[in-house]
Amino acid sequence: MAKMEKIVIALSNTETATKLKNLLMQEGYNVIALCNSGNELIRLVMKSSPDLVLIGHKFKDMSLLDVYETLVDTTSFLAIVNEPYKSFIEEDTDIYCIGTKISNVLLTNVIDLIFQSKRRITKLKEKVEELEHTLEERKLIEKAKGKLMLNSGITENEAFRYMQKLSMDSGRKLREIANLILSESQ
Repeated sequence: MAKMEKIVIALSNTETATKLKNLLMQEGYNVIALCNSGNELIRLVMKSSPDLVLIGHKFKDMSLLDVYETLVDTTSFLAIVNEPYKSFIEEDTDIYCIGTKISNVLLTNVIDLIFQSKRRITKLKEKVEELEHTLEERKLIEKAKGKLMLNSGITENEAFRYMQKLSMDSGRKLREIANLILSESQ
């Protein structure tokens, strides 16, 4: 079964990159490109927005950290690095790291976990946006109730019921009614 997420392999060693591409494609991953320089990788990521970059620690034109600083908000990274460099990378970034001695099972499991985490993060971001929207809507309704209470001398409950009735009678959302009330001149 083919996986939909796009992967770019960025290693200075072309032979290793090709082997990894073949392995990942056999496992059903969508490897969209190979590259062996930092500048090429940056252009490729900006153009094709991959979900993951499988990357080595150094290119002839820049380091992993240079690439990361440029693309940190654009994609996720899985770095194949030596053990001493691994702790340095993990300490200063949110790059996922694995050692250079990797098995096929380890590599595919790590990639699957990264994609699973990305999906979970996306769902959480959507939930946060939804909650922020709901909060803004409630603030708006509270302001409109306050204005009605102040101008009409009615209770909070009466103000809310009045807004509800206007909403139902006009077929508009409560948020729209609140906006109308707040936009009326005093």
